Amino acid sequence: MAAEAQPTTSLDLGAWQGDRAQLATARRTSYGDIDDLPPELRFQVYVSRTVQARERQADAETAGAAAFILVTPQQQEAFKAGRSFDRTVHTGRVRLAGRVHFMTHRAASSAFEEYAGDANGLFGRIAELQCDRLPTLVYDPSAGKSTLTYYPQGTHTDDGLVEVRLDAGPVTEAEILSVIEAVYRAELCTPDNSGPTKIWQNASKGHPIEEAERTVQQFLRVGLAARFHWCTIRAEQAGKLGRTDLEVVDDRTGEVGAITHHALLELKVLRSFSHSGTAYPTTSTDEAVSKGVNQAHSYGANNNSLLRMLCCFDMRTHDVGDTTTFAHVKTDATNLCVSLRRWYMYRSSEHMRDAMAQRQLEAANDASASGQQTARRNAEGDKKANP
Repeated sequence: MAAEAQPTTSLDLGAWQGDRAQLATARRTSYGDIDDLPPELRFQVYVSRTVQARERQADAETAGAAAFILVTPQQQEAFKAGRSFDRTVHTGRVRLAGRVHFMTHRAASSAFEEYAGDANGLFGRIAELQCDRLPTLVYDPSAGKSTLTYYPQGTHTDDGLVEVRLDAGPVTEAEILSVIEAVYRAELCTPDNSGPTKIWQNASKGHPIEEAERTVQQFLRVGLAARFHWCTIRAEQAGKLGRTDLEVVDDRTGEVGAITHHALLELKVLRSFSHSGTAYPTTSTDEAVSKGVNQAHSYGANNNSLLRMLCCFDMRTHDVGDTTTFAHVKTDATNLCVSLRRWYMYRSSEHMRDAMAQRQLEAANDASASGQQTARRNAEGDKKANP
């Protein structure tokens, strides 16, 4: 027999009770979810969200290039002189096109001047303003596909420029993997030429830092936020089943009230040693991988995530390969719809070079052996055909 329906009581919203209907249909704010990330990344994300908010308006412009120049609060105050100032540009209700904007990394307000030329002419105006060495986004609106280009070193050079996506496209596993691969290549594959944040306590001995998983998580969060700026990258979300590592969630671009949980990423750092040098048995790695599969499945199912991924970052002494690492969970992962991925972290650039050379030699030897076997089979076939 079906359970009897129980009456439900709405949560008392106190002083906001009279605004319940408006709150229920309010669009997700563009602020707050990335305020702990690097300022230049925040600037890119917040400007792109502002542009998206403007392009959703019925009276959005389809022509008129614009520039968004990253300045300090003190610089913005100075640029107000002789220019207009608006504190509501982030709402999407204020024209962005045909203007040069001076914004802080939060992109909530703008000191701006009018600009009547095309996108190419903007570079000259920015140089005249002596701002061509400040990080800048150039916006070229179009009825077809608008573009937003980021110049991290300023518009005096194209070095490092990035095309920022304005369309809220699908979040696929391939795209997520491309982000992780880029982060891995830039920050994680070896400790050499890394930034101030380290992943190794003592790389030569194979000792990771104590908070290795949290550090990897933050690297990935930055990369995912830069790539999927229209989404919220949730980290360390606590629930009845435990605490998730990373989620990619779109709670901004869909219909009011619609939330799409694109991906759930469970992260594991596989170690041979602790940060203090204590050796871990092989069984601990197998247990961590098994636990990771179950966590990715459980958290993903609980959140209705479209993708559930176990991402392993392997800091063990020897690279045993994907097949060996995942052999004991492959069937379970397939049945639970959990994708298994692994990245090996080398202890030095020399270690990585040697491994790459060894793989190339092994591949060449395998190809040579295969070719020799084929030649022998062909020769034997010729003998039988022509005794």
